[in-house]
Amino acid sequence: MLGALPALRHLDLSNNSLVGLRNVSFQGLVRLQSLNLSDNSLGVLRNGTLAQWRELPALRRISLSRNTWVCDCAIEDMVAWLKESDQVESKEALSCAFPEKMAGRALLKLNVSELNCSTPVDVPSQLQTSYVFLGIVLALIGAIFLLVLYLNRKGIKKWMHNIRDACRDHMEGYHYRYEINADPRLTNLSSNSDV
Repeated sequence: MLGALPALRHLDLSNNSLVGLRNVSFQGLVRLQSLNLSDNSLGVLRNGTLAQWRELPALRRISLSRNTWVCDCAIEDMVAWLKESDQVESKEALSCAFPEKMAGRALLKLNVSELNCSTPVDVPSQLQTSYVFLGIVLALIGAIFLLVLYLNRKGIKKWMHNIRDACRDHMEGYHYRYEINADPRLTNLSSNSDV
């Protein structure tokens, strides 16, 4: 949508409840001078967006105030960009909204060590290792089960024949009773059990 406006100089997107800019492209706005993103619900700005802003030669003023910045690992690149950029107005006033322990902290004063970036990166590799281990254990259990079945195949075959014969005998008993009950000559006998 913005790519069709190459002569646009001032873009005001304030107070729009924006939570992210992932699908917004600023590449065609070569004459853009000011961008107002204040009073939204932005939690973080991604590298792709920041790279687009760096490539806009005329962009001198960006307003990011009064957004709900989430100070976790994802904000690390944005903080580095804020420290080196002179495009952002009153960047000293930008502060964290979440998590609670970081609320009110100025973005420019954040250290990478405070963001606990090493913990989330290690968790997926541990999970991946545990899934591999679980897969190996299940494969071993399956192989042992198949080996036991193979070694015991004669006993299992005999056991299955015994079950089949027992079921056949049982069903023959039902069949015999059904034939007796279906015989019209024996209806008086079944109703007169004393005889």
